[in-house]
Amino acid sequence: MRIGEQISPGQMSVLFFIYLTGSSIINIPQPLISFAGNGAWISLILSYLLSLSFLSCILYMHGTYPDLTFIEYCKKTVGTWMTVLLAIPFISYQFHMATGIVIDIGLFMTTTLMRETPIYVFNSLIFLLIYVTVRMGIDVIARMFVLLSAMVMVYVILILALASFNYHPTYLLPILPFGFKPILLGSYFSFGFPYVEIFLFSMILPFVSTNQNKPLKRGLFLALSLNALSLITVTLCTIMTYGPIAGERKYSMFQLARTIEFYELFQRIESLIGISLIVASYMKATIVIFALNLTFTHLFNLQNSRLLILPITMTCCLLSFTIPVKGEAFWSNLVSFIHPLWGTIGYLLPVSIVILIHVAKRKNKSTLTSHD
Repeated sequence: MRIGEQISPGQMSVLFFIYLTGSSIINIPQPLISFAGNGAWISLILSYLLSLSFLSCILYMHGTYPDLTFIEYCKKTVGTWMTVLLAIPFISYQFHMATGIVIDIGLFMTTTLMRETPIYVFNSLIFLLIYVTVRMGIDVIARMFVLLSAMVMVYVILILALASFNYHPTYLLPILPFGFKPILLGSYFSFGFPYVEIFLFSMILPFVSTNQNKPLKRGLFLALSLNALSLITVTLCTIMTYGPIAGERKYSMFQLARTIEFYELFQRIESLIGISLIVASYMKATIVIFALNLTFTHLFNLQNSRLLILPITMTCCLLSFTIPVKGEAFWSNLVSFIHPLWGTIGYLLPVSIVILIHVAKRKNKSTLTSHD
Protein backbone atom coordinates (compact mmCIF):
# COMPACT_ATOMS: atom_id res chain seq x y z
CA MET A 1 0.00 0.00 0.00
CA ARG A 2 2.86 2.35 -0.69
CA ILE A 3 2.09 5.47 -2.67
CA GLY A 4 2.48 4.77 -6.38
CA GLU A 5 1.80 1.04 -6.16
CA GLN A 6 0.29 -0.30 -9.37
CA ILE A 7 -0.57 -3.68 -10.83
CA SER A 8 -1.38 -4.77 -14.38
CA PRO A 9 -4.93 -5.34 -15.70
CA GLY A 10 -4.13 -9.07 -15.94
CA GLN A 11 -3.11 -9.25 -12.28
CA MET A 12 -6.25 -7.36 -11.26
CA SER A 13 -8.36 -9.79 -13.29
CA VAL A 14 -6.75 -12.76 -11.54
CA LEU A 15 -7.39 -11.14 -8.15
CA PHE A 16 -11.01 -10.57 -9.18
CA PHE A 17 -11.41 -14.17 -10.32
CA ILE A 18 -9.94 -15.74 -7.19
CA TYR A 19 -11.88 -13.29 -5.00
CA LEU A 20 -15.17 -14.44 -6.54
CA THR A 21 -14.22 -18.11 -6.91
CA GLY A 22 -12.14 -18.53 -3.72
CA SER A 23 -14.18 -20.27 -1.07
CA SER A 24 -17.38 -20.22 -3.16
CA ILE A 25 -16.33 -23.09 -5.45
CA ILE A 26 -16.15 -25.35 -2.37
CA ASN A 27 -19.03 -23.95 -0.33
CA ILE A 28 -21.70 -22.99 -2.87
CA PRO A 29 -22.87 -26.29 -4.46
CA GLN A 30 -24.40 -27.97 -1.37
CA PRO A 31 -26.64 -25.12 -0.09
CA LEU A 32 -27.47 -24.00 -3.63
CA ILE A 33 -28.59 -27.50 -4.63
CA SER A 34 -30.59 -27.82 -1.41
CA PHE A 35 -32.48 -24.63 -2.37
CA ALA A 36 -32.89 -25.07 -6.14
CA GLY A 37 -32.46 -28.82 -6.66
CA ASN A 38 -31.44 -29.86 -10.17
CA GLY A 39 -32.08 -26.32 -11.36
CA ALA A 40 -29.20 -24.92 -9.29
CA TRP A 41 -27.23 -24.18 -12.45
CA ILE A 42 -30.10 -22.00 -13.71
CA SER A 43 -29.95 -20.03 -10.46
CA LEU A 44 -26.26 -19.41 -11.08
CA ILE A 45 -26.95 -18.20 -14.62
CA LEU A 46 -29.58 -15.73 -13.37
CA SER A 47 -27.35 -14.33 -10.64
CA TYR A 48 -24.44 -14.15 -13.11
CA LEU A 49 -26.52 -12.07 -15.53
CA LEU A 50 -27.38 -9.73 -12.66
CA SER A 51 -23.72 -9.51 -11.66
CA LEU A 52 -22.83 -8.19 -15.12
CA SER A 53 -24.78 -5.03 -14.28
CA PHE A 54 -22.96 -4.78 -10.92
CA LEU A 55 -19.58 -4.91 -12.62
CA SER A 56 -20.73 -2.37 -15.22
CA CYS A 57 -21.68 0.02 -12.40
CA ILE A 58 -18.31 -0.02 -10.66
CA LEU A 59 -16.48 0.20 -14.00
CA TYR A 60 -18.60 3.23 -14.93
CA MET A 61 -17.61 5.01 -11.72
CA HIS A 62 -14.01 3.88 -12.14
CA GLY A 63 -14.00 5.39 -15.63
CA THR A 64 -15.31 8.66 -14.19
CA TYR A 65 -12.89 8.71 -11.23
CA PRO A 66 -10.00 6.46 -12.34
CA ASP A 67 -7.64 7.53 -9.54
CA LEU A 68 -10.17 7.36 -6.68
CA THR A 69 -11.56 4.55 -4.55
CA PHE A 70 -15.26 4.28 -3.68
CA ILE A 71 -14.79 6.19 -0.40
CA GLU A 72 -12.88 8.98 -2.14
CA TYR A 73 -15.36 9.58 -4.96
CA CYS A 74 -18.20 9.14 -2.48
CA LYS A 75 -16.85 12.18 -0.60
CA LYS A 76 -16.74 14.14 -3.86
CA THR A 77 -20.26 13.13 -4.81
CA VAL A 78 -22.31 13.20 -1.58
CA GLY A 79 -20.05 14.93 0.94
CA THR A 80 -18.07 13.77 3.97
CA TRP A 81 -20.88 13.19 6.47
CA MET A 82 -23.06 11.29 4.01
CA THR A 83 -19.99 9.20 3.14
CA VAL A 84 -19.55 8.33 6.82
CA LEU A 85 -23.18 7.17 6.99
CA LEU A 86 -22.85 5.07 3.84
CA ALA A 87 -19.55 3.65 5.07
CA ILE A 88 -21.13 2.15 8.21
CA PRO A 89 -22.95 -0.73 6.42
CA PHE A 90 -20.11 -0.92 3.88
CA ILE A 91 -17.54 -1.50 6.63
CA SER A 92 -19.77 -3.82 8.68
CA TYR A 93 -20.19 -6.15 5.73
CA GLN A 94 -16.45 -6.21 5.12
CA PHE A 95 -15.89 -7.26 8.74
CA HIS A 96 -18.54 -9.94 8.32
CA MET A 97 -16.92 -11.20 5.10
CA ALA A 98 -13.37 -11.37 6.45
CA THR A 99 -14.54 -13.11 9.61
CA GLY A 100 -16.84 -15.50 7.78
CA ILE A 101 -14.26 -16.64 5.24
CA VAL A 102 -11.83 -17.66 7.98
CA ILE A 103 -14.60 -19.27 10.03
CA ASP A 104 -15.39 -21.43 7.00
CA ILE A 105 -11.77 -22.60 6.93
CA GLY A 106 -11.91 -23.45 10.63
CA LEU A 107 -15.23 -25.29 10.33
CA PHE A 108 -13.95 -27.25 7.35
CA MET A 109 -10.81 -28.32 9.20
CA THR A 110 -12.62 -29.24 12.42
CA THR A 111 -15.38 -31.22 10.68
CA THR A 112 -13.35 -33.10 8.07
CA LEU A 113 -9.60 -33.28 8.59
CA MET A 114 -8.61 -32.44 12.19
CA ARG A 115 -11.67 -32.90 14.39
CA GLU A 116 -9.85 -32.78 17.72
CA THR A 117 -8.15 -29.43 17.09
CA PRO A 118 -9.97 -26.30 18.39
CA ILE A 119 -11.18 -23.93 15.70
CA TYR A 120 -9.34 -20.95 17.20
CA VAL A 121 -6.00 -22.57 16.31
CA PHE A 122 -6.80 -22.47 12.59
CA ASN A 123 -8.38 -19.02 12.75
CA SER A 124 -5.40 -17.49 14.55
CA LEU A 125 -2.86 -18.94 12.13
CA ILE A 126 -4.82 -17.82 9.06
CA PHE A 127 -5.26 -14.27 10.37
CA LEU A 128 -1.56 -14.07 11.24
CA LEU A 129 -0.73 -15.04 7.65
CA ILE A 130 -3.27 -12.52 6.32
CA TYR A 131 -1.75 -9.74 8.42
CA VAL A 132 1.74 -10.41 7.08
CA THR A 133 0.47 -10.59 3.49
CA VAL A 134 -1.54 -7.35 3.63
CA ARG A 135 1.48 -5.47 4.98
CA MET A 136 3.43 -6.49 1.88
CA GLY A 137 1.22 -4.39 -0.37
CA ILE A 138 -0.96 -4.93 -3.41
CA ASP A 139 1.90 -5.49 -5.87
CA VAL A 140 3.32 -8.40 -3.85
CA ILE A 141 -0.18 -9.77 -3.24
CA ALA A 142 -0.95 -9.70 -6.98
CA ARG A 143 2.26 -11.48 -7.99
CA MET A 144 1.91 -14.16 -5.34
CA PHE A 145 -1.80 -14.79 -5.89
CA VAL A 146 -1.36 -15.37 -9.63
CA LEU A 147 0.69 -18.49 -8.86
CA LEU A 148 -1.55 -19.65 -6.01
CA SER A 149 -4.69 -19.18 -8.14
CA ALA A 150 -3.20 -21.33 -10.89
CA MET A 151 -2.42 -24.06 -8.35
CA VAL A 152 -5.96 -24.01 -6.94
CA MET A 153 -7.61 -24.23 -10.36
CA VAL A 154 -5.29 -27.04 -11.50
CA TYR A 155 -6.32 -29.04 -8.43
CA VAL A 156 -10.02 -28.36 -9.05
CA ILE A 157 -9.81 -29.37 -12.73
CA LEU A 158 -7.83 -32.49 -11.80
CA ILE A 159 -10.46 -33.55 -9.26
CA LEU A 160 -13.35 -32.96 -11.68
CA ALA A 161 -11.58 -34.94 -14.40
CA LEU A 162 -10.70 -37.91 -12.17
CA ALA A 163 -14.21 -38.00 -10.71
CA SER A 164 -15.81 -38.16 -14.17
CA PHE A 165 -16.04 -41.97 -13.96
CA ASN A 166 -18.68 -41.53 -11.24
CA TYR A 167 -20.87 -39.07 -13.18
CA HIS A 168 -24.46 -40.06 -14.01
CA PRO A 169 -26.00 -37.51 -16.43
CA THR A 170 -29.47 -38.95 -15.79
CA TYR A 171 -29.33 -37.40 -12.29
CA LEU A 172 -29.67 -33.97 -13.93
CA LEU A 173 -33.34 -34.67 -14.67
CA PRO A 174 -35.95 -33.47 -13.89
CA ILE A 175 -34.70 -29.88 -13.96
CA LEU A 176 -37.74 -28.13 -12.45
CA PRO A 177 -39.64 -30.72 -10.41
CA PHE A 178 -41.06 -28.09 -8.01
CA GLY A 179 -41.50 -25.17 -10.39
CA PHE A 180 -39.53 -21.95 -10.68
CA LYS A 181 -39.73 -20.69 -7.07
CA PRO A 182 -36.79 -22.83 -5.84
CA ILE A 183 -34.72 -21.42 -8.72
CA LEU A 184 -35.43 -17.88 -7.48
CA LEU A 185 -34.45 -18.87 -3.94
CA GLY A 186 -31.21 -20.30 -5.29
CA SER A 187 -30.62 -17.09 -7.25
CA TYR A 188 -31.12 -15.07 -4.06
CA PHE A 189 -28.48 -17.18 -2.32
CA SER A 190 -25.93 -17.03 -5.15
CA PHE A 191 -26.65 -13.32 -5.62
CA GLY A 192 -25.44 -12.76 -2.05
CA PHE A 193 -22.55 -15.21 -2.28
CA PRO A 194 -20.49 -14.31 -4.24
CA TYR A 195 -21.92 -11.82 -6.74
CA VAL A 196 -23.02 -8.87 -4.59
CA GLU A 197 -19.47 -8.93 -3.20
CA ILE A 198 -18.26 -7.55 -6.55
CA PHE A 199 -18.74 -4.02 -5.20
CA LEU A 200 -15.74 -4.43 -2.87
CA PHE A 201 -13.49 -4.05 -5.90
CA SER A 202 -14.53 -0.40 -6.17
CA MET A 203 -11.86 0.08 -3.47
CA ILE A 204 -9.09 -1.70 -5.40
CA LEU A 205 -9.51 -0.77 -9.10
CA PRO A 206 -7.50 2.51 -8.81
CA PHE A 207 -4.33 0.42 -8.38
CA VAL A 208 -4.45 -0.25 -12.13
CA SER A 209 -2.88 2.41 -14.35
CA THR A 210 -5.44 4.89 -15.73
CA ASN A 211 -4.38 4.26 -19.35
CA GLN A 212 -5.26 0.56 -19.05
CA ASN A 213 -9.07 0.88 -18.80
CA LYS A 214 -9.94 -1.11 -21.94
CA PRO A 215 -7.87 -4.23 -21.12
CA LEU A 216 -9.04 -3.94 -17.51
CA LYS A 217 -12.70 -4.06 -18.54
CA ARG A 218 -12.13 -7.04 -20.84
CA GLY A 219 -10.16 -8.86 -18.15
CA LEU A 220 -12.75 -8.32 -15.42
CA PHE A 221 -15.69 -9.42 -17.58
CA LEU A 222 -13.70 -12.48 -18.66
CA ALA A 223 -12.86 -13.28 -15.02
CA LEU A 224 -16.52 -12.94 -14.05
CA SER A 225 -17.59 -15.25 -16.89
CA LEU A 226 -14.95 -17.84 -15.98
CA ASN A 227 -16.12 -17.70 -12.38
CA ALA A 228 -19.71 -18.40 -13.41
CA LEU A 229 -18.56 -21.23 -15.68
CA SER A 230 -16.50 -22.76 -12.84
CA LEU A 231 -19.37 -22.63 -10.34
CA ILE A 232 -21.87 -24.06 -12.84
CA THR A 233 -19.47 -26.89 -13.76
CA VAL A 234 -18.81 -27.85 -10.14
CA THR A 235 -22.53 -27.73 -9.34
CA LEU A 236 -23.42 -29.95 -12.32
CA CYS A 237 -20.66 -32.43 -11.43
CA THR A 238 -21.93 -32.61 -7.85
CA ILE A 239 -25.48 -33.34 -9.03
CA MET A 240 -24.27 -35.96 -11.52
CA THR A 241 -22.32 -37.71 -8.76
CA TYR A 242 -24.76 -37.66 -5.85
CA GLY A 243 -28.14 -37.17 -7.50
CA PRO A 244 -31.00 -36.70 -4.98
CA ILE A 245 -28.63 -36.42 -1.99
CA ALA A 246 -26.36 -33.78 -3.59
CA GLY A 247 -27.97 -31.08 -1.44
CA GLU A 248 -26.90 -32.92 1.70
CA ARG A 249 -23.20 -33.31 0.84
CA LYS A 250 -21.44 -30.44 2.58
CA TYR A 251 -18.14 -29.27 1.05
CA SER A 252 -19.19 -30.89 -2.22
CA MET A 253 -15.79 -30.72 -3.93
CA PHE A 254 -14.19 -32.43 -0.94
CA GLN A 255 -16.85 -35.15 -0.99
CA LEU A 256 -16.41 -35.48 -4.74
CA ALA A 257 -12.68 -36.02 -4.30
CA ARG A 258 -13.35 -38.79 -1.77
CA THR A 259 -15.07 -40.85 -4.47
CA ILE A 260 -11.83 -41.03 -6.48
CA GLU A 261 -9.86 -44.23 -6.03
CA PHE A 262 -7.89 -45.98 -8.77
CA TYR A 263 -6.38 -49.09 -7.24
CA GLU A 264 -3.44 -47.87 -5.14
CA LEU A 265 -2.32 -45.12 -7.51
CA PHE A 266 -4.83 -42.40 -6.55
CA GLN A 267 -6.11 -42.55 -2.98
CA ARG A 268 -6.97 -39.92 -0.36
CA ILE A 269 -6.82 -37.31 -3.09
CA GLU A 270 -9.30 -35.14 -1.17
CA SER A 271 -6.30 -33.58 0.58
CA LEU A 272 -5.72 -31.58 -2.63
CA ILE A 273 -9.15 -30.00 -2.29
CA GLY A 274 -8.47 -29.36 1.39
CA ILE A 275 -5.35 -27.45 0.39
CA SER A 276 -7.27 -25.61 -2.34
CA LEU A 277 -10.01 -24.51 0.05
CA ILE A 278 -7.52 -23.18 2.59
CA VAL A 279 -5.39 -21.36 0.00
CA ALA A 280 -8.35 -19.92 -1.95
CA SER A 281 -10.12 -18.74 1.21
CA TYR A 282 -6.89 -17.22 2.53
CA MET A 283 -6.49 -15.26 -0.71
CA LYS A 284 -10.06 -13.97 -0.61
CA ALA A 285 -9.82 -12.98 3.07
CA THR A 286 -6.55 -11.16 2.35
CA ILE A 287 -8.21 -9.11 -0.40
CA VAL A 288 -11.10 -8.23 1.94
CA ILE A 289 -8.78 -7.16 4.79
CA PHE A 290 -6.71 -5.12 2.32
CA ALA A 291 -9.86 -3.32 1.09
CA LEU A 292 -11.16 -2.86 4.65
CA ASN A 293 -7.92 -1.20 5.73
CA LEU A 294 -8.04 0.99 2.62
CA THR A 295 -11.62 1.97 3.51
CA PHE A 296 -10.62 3.21 6.96
CA THR A 297 -7.49 4.92 5.60
CA HIS A 298 -9.43 6.97 3.04
CA LEU A 299 -12.44 7.57 5.29
CA PHE A 300 -10.30 9.20 8.00
CA ASN A 301 -7.59 10.56 5.66
CA LEU A 302 -4.79 8.71 7.44
CA GLN A 303 -1.24 9.40 6.31
CA ASN A 304 0.08 5.97 7.30
CA SER A 305 -1.84 3.38 5.31
CA ARG A 306 -0.42 0.52 7.38
CA LEU A 307 -1.48 1.95 10.74
CA LEU A 308 -4.76 0.03 11.11
CA ILE A 309 -3.83 -3.32 9.54
CA LEU A 310 -3.01 -4.96 12.87
CA PRO A 311 -6.08 -3.71 14.84
CA ILE A 312 -8.42 -4.59 11.96
CA THR A 313 -6.97 -8.10 11.65
CA MET A 314 -7.12 -8.63 15.42
CA THR A 315 -10.75 -7.48 15.51
CA CYS A 316 -11.70 -9.93 12.77
CA CYS A 317 -9.80 -12.68 14.57
CA LEU A 318 -11.67 -12.02 17.84
CA LEU A 319 -15.00 -11.98 15.98
CA SER A 320 -14.15 -15.37 14.48
CA PHE A 321 -13.83 -16.77 18.01
CA THR A 322 -17.27 -15.59 19.14
CA ILE A 323 -19.52 -16.53 16.20
CA PRO A 324 -18.85 -20.33 16.17
CA VAL A 325 -19.89 -20.46 19.85
CA LYS A 326 -23.50 -19.99 18.67
CA GLY A 327 -23.27 -23.22 16.68
CA GLU A 328 -22.80 -24.34 13.10
CA ALA A 329 -26.57 -24.24 12.43
CA PHE A 330 -26.66 -20.54 13.36
CA TRP A 331 -23.75 -19.84 11.05
CA SER A 332 -25.30 -21.77 8.14
CA ASN A 333 -28.56 -19.85 8.53
CA LEU A 334 -26.66 -16.55 8.66
CA VAL A 335 -24.78 -17.30 5.44
CA SER A 336 -27.81 -18.69 3.58
CA PHE A 337 -30.44 -16.05 4.40
CA ILE A 338 -28.96 -13.00 6.16
CA HIS A 339 -25.76 -12.76 4.11
CA PRO A 340 -27.46 -11.77 0.79
CA LEU A 341 -29.64 -9.18 2.56
CA TRP A 342 -26.65 -7.78 4.45
CA GLY A 343 -24.70 -7.61 1.20
CA THR A 344 -27.52 -5.67 -0.45
CA ILE A 345 -27.58 -3.12 2.37
CA GLY A 346 -23.81 -3.01 2.84
CA TYR A 347 -22.59 -2.98 -0.77
CA LEU A 348 -25.37 -2.58 -3.33
CA LEU A 349 -27.28 0.21 -1.55
CA PRO A 350 -24.34 2.60 -0.85
CA VAL A 351 -22.86 2.21 -4.33
CA SER A 352 -26.28 2.62 -5.97
CA ILE A 353 -26.99 5.82 -4.00
CA VAL A 354 -23.64 7.32 -5.02
CA ILE A 355 -24.14 6.40 -8.69
CA LEU A 356 -27.69 7.83 -8.77
CA ILE A 357 -26.59 11.11 -7.16
CA HIS A 358 -23.62 11.33 -9.54
CA VAL A 359 -25.87 10.80 -12.58
CA ALA A 360 -28.43 13.33 -11.27
CA LYS A 361 -25.73 15.97 -10.70
CA ARG A 362 -24.31 15.33 -14.15
CA LYS A 363 -27.73 15.76 -15.78
CA ASN A 364 -28.39 18.98 -13.86
CA LYS A 365 -24.99 20.32 -14.87
CA SER A 366 -25.58 19.50 -18.54
CA THR A 367 -29.06 21.09 -18.37
CA LEU A 368 -27.69 24.32 -16.90
CA THR A 369 -24.93 24.37 -19.51
CA SER A 370 -27.43 23.98 -22.36
CA HIS A 371 -29.59 26.83 -20.98
CA ASP A 372 -26.55 29.10 -20.81
